[in-house]
Amino acid sequence: MVLGEHQDPVKEDAGRQEEEIDEDDLCPICQNLLYKPVITRCKHTLCESCMAHWADVSITPQMTVVGLQDEAAMFLPNEIETRCPMCRSPTTASIDGSRASKLSCQYPMTYPVREAEERNVGDNEAVVETLTLYIGNTHNRIRNGDTESRNKHEWTFFVRTSRNDLIEEVHIILHPTFRNCGIVQQWPPFEVRRLGWGTFNVYANVILKVGYSWVSSEAEDAGDGGKKGLLPLQWLLDFDGQGSQGRYRLKVKKERAGQEAELAAQREEVRRLWNRQREGDPDYVEQQALRL
Repeated sequence: MVLGEHQDPVKEDAGRQEEEIDEDDLCPICQNLLYKPVITRCKHTLCESCMAHWADVSITPQMTVVGLQDEAAMFLPNEIETRCPMCRSPTTASIDGSRASKLSCQYPMTYPVREAEERNVGDNEAVVETLTLYIGNTHNRIRNGDTESRNKHEWTFFVRTSRNDLIEEVHIILHPTFRNCGIVQQWPPFEVRRLGWGTFNVYANVILKVGYSWVSSEAEDAGDGGKKGLLPLQWLLDFDGQGSQGRYRLKVKKERAGQEAELAAQREEVRRLWNRQREGDPDYVEQQALRL
């Protein structure tokens, strides 16, 4: 040591106490000590937050055709299938509580530091929620006394979700041969009943409330300004038997809670309502046009 040079006792003590972390206890994504480890079906272990982030950026809506009896169910975020970041195989993840307890005991200094880091990050991040969504139609073949009429199918197209509290509105677009082929529904049930003779694709835009966004690469910005607030879907009408439906298990992000976030959500709601009025009111005239 050079004369007159002072060694920082805190740094010296921290250097002596630094824990050596086994390579098997490092998260393969963030390369830090595993915190709240989760294990996938393919037996890979990651931090819960790392797995959640990967799932957020990799999930794509995959529809499964199910019977009409299938009911909308609630799922936790870790129950939504995504691809493993290590081997890319379809998987879900579950908390490994015993591993977390072991790591906490094995690294009594490092684990609390990781806990504080994750808490600070979590305070600024959005909350991920899930919902189950069904799209489909019921069908009934009718007996029409008018032999010249081709409208022999009574059908009801529908969109149903397990979280109607998150849905702002659903835009349903029918074949252009129907009168009033564009329908906007703001309250459940989100469905349209018609008589017809042939099948066609029905399109539905499911729009979330202010403060929520779809976790999907297929999501679009809503017309009233909601970022990633619109999920476009389509369904080919099924006239076989009583109809059918497809099921999606989806994730949505909720902006972080707090007074500041609530005020921002209120401002955003006013802005979206203003945009909606401007687009829907035929008598609306831009102020710029009035000045011309």
